[in-house]
Amino acid sequence: MRCSQSDRTARRRWQVALLGIASLVLAACGSGGGEASGAAVSCGPLAEPQSVRLGVNPGAQDLVTFVMQEQGFAERHNLRLEVSSFQNPAALHAAIGQKAVDVGFGGLTAMATARQQGRGTMIFDVLTSPSNIVVTRNDSDVRTFSDLRGRKLGAFGGRSSATFAITAVVAREKYGIESLERDVDVVEGPDAAVLGLLDEGNIDAALIGTTATVQALLSGRYRVLSDISEDYQSQFGKLPGHVLVATTDDYAQTHCGVLNAFSATLDDTVAFIQQDQGVWADYARQIELTDPRAPQLLQERVAARYIPE
Repeated sequence: MRCSQSDRTARRRWQVALLGIASLVLAACGSGGGEASGAAVSCGPLAEPQSVRLGVNPGAQDLVTFVMQEQGFAERHNLRLEVSSFQNPAALHAAIGQKAVDVGFGGLTAMATARQQGRGTMIFDVLTSPSNIVVTRNDSDVRTFSDLRGRKLGAFGGRSSATFAITAVVAREKYGIESLERDVDVVEGPDAAVLGLLDEGNIDAALIGTTATVQALLSGRYRVLSDISEDYQSQFGKLPGHVLVATTDDYAQTHCGVLNAFSATLDDTVAFIQQDQGVWADYARQIELTDPRAPQLLQERVAARYIPE
């Protein structure tokens, strides 16, 4: 069977994307700011508790961190988590690059860009694909994502975020918007700000985070223009990697065992989340979602998006 031009183009995009990710990982593993002795740094299980400054922001990683702490998974691997919460991905990405945290949940594009800029960021694990949506008001004259050309879109993570990059691919491949950044007036801000602007009619649509997505769907005030992961999967047949776990070369060279312990903790946590129904009710209470439908919707939106391998 002959492949169409679109099939060949899609395949090339995947090859380029995979090559980029592989190059980044190889660089992260092989290019540090100095030489570290394999004998000096143990990569085995931690013999005694060690503190880790962990950076998170609202979303899938927030739930993971909540369960890690509630269920004691970090302690089982001799980790003491010192959690710092950031309002949006851009602030957390900056903290990782500036070494204000030891480990943080970051977007692929932001971490790759930071590495290119010489900040020594490296990726050592992956968490999830997006659970984000683009919404407009129920009374809006915007009927489809395509209608956003020349109009205003609020974006919670900003133009540099992995969420925005994946949304831009969806906009181009599924909705015919060649450049989301050029063809749409993008207004950056945290979830509460962009939803407030949308409610007031100052923007036409909003790309929002995971928790805000659940809140928006429960409110009944908005129409969904795009479910990012579903639209991406419909075009490419796979879910995109989205939220990753990152650190810096300097930290990795002297804390190999800590990073392995964190990955093991993450594995334990995701496995528990996938199997335990009660975690969603606990998490809904923790983030003050009081609607009785919230736990089920959180599970539907988030659980299927975790990448276990």
